[in-house]
Amino acid sequence: MAMPMYDSHSERVQSVFEEVRARAGVESRADTILRILKAREFEVTAETRERIESCKDMDVLGTWLDRAATASRAADLFADG
Repeated sequence: MAMPMYDSHSERVQSVFEEVRARAGVESRADTILRILKAREFEVTAETRERIESCKDMDVLGTWLDRAATASRAADLFADG
C-alpha cells in the first residue's frame, strides 16, 4: 500500500485546521468562565466580558477559570498573584 504524499497544500490545510482547533479551545474556555460567573450570579460588566472573550492565552484563561470557582466577584479573576 502506498503512503499518501503530503505537499505544501496539505501542510497549509493542517496548519489552518490546528489554528481553528486552538481558537475553538480558547472560545470554549472563555465561554465556560462566563457560564460559571453567571451561575454564581456575579455581575459581569461589558469590560469584563470583553477582557475574557478577547484573551487568547490558554494559560491565562486557565487561571481565570480556576479563580471563577472561588472568586468573591468577577473582578477577582484578574487579581495579581
